[in-house]
Amino acid sequence: MNMLTKLTAGGNGVLGCWLIAAPFVFGAPAVGRWNDVLVGTAIALVAGYNYARANRRRPVSANGAGFVTILGLWLVVAPFVLGLEGLSLWNDVICGTIMASFGSYNAYVASAAGRAPPFRVTAE
Repeated sequence: MNMLTKLTAGGNGVLGCWLIAAPFVFGAPAVGRWNDVLVGTAIALVAGYNYARANRRRPVSANGAGFVTILGLWLVVAPFVLGLEGLSLWNDVICGTIMASFGSYNAYVASAAGRAPPFRVTAE
């Protein structure tokens, strides 16, 4: 895998860890705190798995990257649904946007790597 795939998967892992700690740093209400901890844990685990695969030069999981993308999009919407405000709101929106972008890139790379070439060249 290329270096950008490792960087985006690793970046999502780091952002997932930050998301676990951020509600305690910003003093988010309980509902926002639980949302960030659960989503951050899921993202850190799946992104860590994809980073380990990319580090071993294996294709990343397209399903895992898609799951990270969906969770990132949820983070963009969640603060408005859950009624968060201030730094907690903007932290979730910014982290969610970055995570969804990185996850969608990894899903694209994984799906492109999984495609077979349209034809085979044989020696005659």
